[in-house]
Amino acid sequence: MARRGMESATADAVTRHAERMLGALASQPTVALSEYTALLKKYQRLLGRFNKVMAISDAYDADQKKVTEQLEQLRSLALPICMFCKKIRVDDTYWEQIEGYFAKHIDIAFTHGICPSCMKERYGDLTDVPTAKSQIASDIRARTERKESGKVPEEDEAVQTAEKLLASPDAGIGVLRAGLRRVVDRYRRLLRRMGKILLISDGYQARLMELNGTLNLLAHTDGLTGLSNRHDAVEKLEAERSRAERHGGAFSVAIADVDDFKAVNDTHGHEAGDMLLRELGRVLRAVIRREDTCARWGGEEFIVLLPETDVESTDALMKKLLVAARGLAVSYRGTTLHCTISAGHATFAAGKSIDDLLRSADAALYRAKQQGKDRVVSGTA
Repeated sequence: MARRGMESATADAVTRHAERMLGALASQPTVALSEYTALLKKYQRLLGRFNKVMAISDAYDADQKKVTEQLEQLRSLALPICMFCKKIRVDDTYWEQIEGYFAKHIDIAFTHGICPSCMKERYGDLTDVPTAKSQIASDIRARTERKESGKVPEEDEAVQTAEKLLASPDAGIGVLRAGLRRVVDRYRRLLRRMGKILLISDGYQARLMELNGTLNLLAHTDGLTGLSNRHDAVEKLEAERSRAERHGGAFSVAIADVDDFKAVNDTHGHEAGDMLLRELGRVLRAVIRREDTCARWGGEEFIVLLPETDVESTDALMKKLLVAARGLAVSYRGTTLHCTISAGHATFAAGKSIDDLLRSADAALYRAKQQGKDRVVSGTA
């Protein structure tokens, strides 16, 4: 900030000097004098733009620091996300694959957030390590560096005009020529600096967009299963309710709960329980339709949002989920974990609230538990 203040003071001194000289020569109008006056005005406008850009750059810098701090606080929730395919890697073999690549290709420094599948697809078996390393570095630069297409040119029309004037006999001699040269040189330096600052400003903006995208993903994703989290599910429920109210459509909600999940944790430990929930989340996501949303509601509970779905269709889909859960077999330390789920569902009715809908689905889930578990019960909102 001190350097920037010194810059402004110097610029003000240049302007004051030019204005004093123009005032002294006002009684002797020449072509050089008029060009000098025009150049000074452009210089002042550019200085104003320069100061605005510096202020914006400071704001971007402050925002980036703030977002970076938030990202650091959420590191414990971070998921392994591939920079190419954007898939969230939650399978059990992910870290084994990472270690395998480290062991086989240690010179490549596999630290760029690329999943093993994309690494193999894009760079093959990496037998030519120097070439692969160069290609990876090039890809990373292409994704992190801002193109310079928007850079302010180092020479503009005002500078070119002034240089032509200085090279002509009309420029005069003595103090006017020296003053004009001083302003032109100053103008050119300021123009170059402004170009650099705009480039840095664009880089900050791109970085902020990237960080905000990452934060948004973390804020809407469950760290254990990779499914939507409760916050994301509530947002989508409200959006679906609003759409149904406007257009008269229907949608349904189901709440599913893992039967006797406490016994899994008590018998095998919480690590086994987490592994079972991850695999169950993967199975549920694979069964539902593309337009549906499956989210971890809390603990061993999942919620499924089914747009444009009536009671009968919801019941049929939830029975498919029950069958898929029964078929799940998770290997853990020499044993195989199995589970069943119970589910209750309800269909939205105009005039009701989301809370009404969730209470109805939860009551249906409670009845499913009372009736023996591993079943689906329908409720009405």
